[in-house]
Amino acid sequence: MSKPTRSQTLISPTLITVKNPQTGNDFILEYSIHAGSKRFNQELKNIFPDIKDILEKEKCLVIPIFLKCENDMVGIGSEIDKEKDLKLNDFVEWGKLICQKLKDREYWADLTDPASGYPIFSNRGPSMYPDVNGAEQLLKYSIQNVGCCNILLHPKWGSKVYPGTLFSNANLDEIKQVINESK
Repeated sequence: MSKPTRSQTLISPTLITVKNPQTGNDFILEYSIHAGSKRFNQELKNIFPDIKDILEKEKCLVIPIFLKCENDMVGIGSEIDKEKDLKLNDFVEWGKLICQKLKDREYWADLTDPASGYPIFSNRGPSMYPDVNGAEQLLKYSIQNVGCCNILLHPKWGSKVYPGTLFSNANLDEIKQVINESK
């Protein structure tokens, strides 16, 4: 089977409520699942150099995650900084749980730190993964340039959103099952 020349959406954006396994707090997130194009997978080799062999043989599924926020993430202030920290913690703790469940099923899985763009579990490569640009490419979500960075404009939540991304070589059904188990 030839690799797609364009990324393919396998699961359209879906809203769920999940718990932060560390704090027990509920939060709303949107996820979708995509099979990256051949070019997209080539770029992933620069982010996750340890999985070059996997990416040569298998497709890596990309799972953009968007956490709904109360505050406009473009703003400045202690309340916004506090929410950014909270959303970072929610995403990373929930993402670690999902990745561990996939690893327990003998798949490779990782997430990138939204603050740095570098992998949480894997060795970092020469590139980082830009969540906002990934959402623009995979979902055609709009972005806004604000000073030195791009801000995601979610179609329903505008800039009241915190993005993150998971990656795995698990099959679609396994990923859906693990996500459903995490609600």
